[in-house]
This record gives sequence, structure tokens and C-alpha cells, in this order.
Amino acid sequence: MLRTLVVALSLAASLPCVADVGDEAARSYTLETSGTTSHVKVGAPGKVVLWIRPRGGTHVHPQAPLALSLQAPPALKLAREKLGHRDAVDPKSEAPRFEIPVTASAAGAYSVQASVDFFLCSDTWCVKQVRSISIPITAK
Repeated sequence: MLRTLVVALSLAASLPCVADVGDEAARSYTLETSGTTSHVKVGAPGKVVLWIRPRGGTHVHPQAPLALSLQAPPALKLAREKLGHRDAVDPKSEAPRFEIPVTASAAGAYSVQASVDFFLCSDTWCVKQVRSISIPITAK
């Protein structure tokens, strides 16, 4: 019995801590919005850009589910509000970039709320990530 306990404890000590892996995954990418039309004329086309940029040898898993949900105030019309892998500029990319057309119907300062749900992987782990980001757009 004591031997079984010692073996179990040594195995547990050799496994990475789940919290450590989750923390490492959260630090292994950024959500970027560069390229977003931050100032748009009312009625003129603009775009919302969201890019999941893995770093440190990580990648977005290309076969695991990826969901991007966008919400905008009524004065901003988004071409799409729900996107997945196939909607990325390069659907096979390990660093997916999304570009969503947007049009403003009234002047004002607005925010598009984006929620991203995906799996970030390294050579030794794959961890689900759920993040939100606010993307400002001013219409004149």
C-alpha cells in the first residue's frame, strides 16, 4: 500500500500542474486589432480586424473548434456576427486573422465587443481559451 502511494505521488509530481499550463497558454498569444478602421465616415465601408497571434512555438489548433462572436451597437452594421476557422483570411493559418466589413449609420463613438473561443496548443499541451476584447470605432 505504501509503495502504491509513493508511485502515485511521484507520478503526480512529474505531471505539469494544470494551472501552470493554463497560465502558460494565456501568456502565449495576443489578440490584436491593428488594421481595424478606427475612424470611419458614416455610410462608408470600414472593417473590424481581429488576429489571434500565437507566440513561443504555440499555434491555434486548426481542427479544434474556433468561434468568434461580435456584438455592435445598432448604429454599426457588421457583415457577420458569428465566425469560425473557415471565415479567417487564411483558414489554414495557425495564427487566424479575421476581417469583418462594418458600416456606420450615425456619427458617434462605438465599441464592437468580440468574444473568441479557441484551442491554443504547444508540443506538449492544448488548452481552451475564451477571451473578450473591445474594439473602438468612431464614426464621423
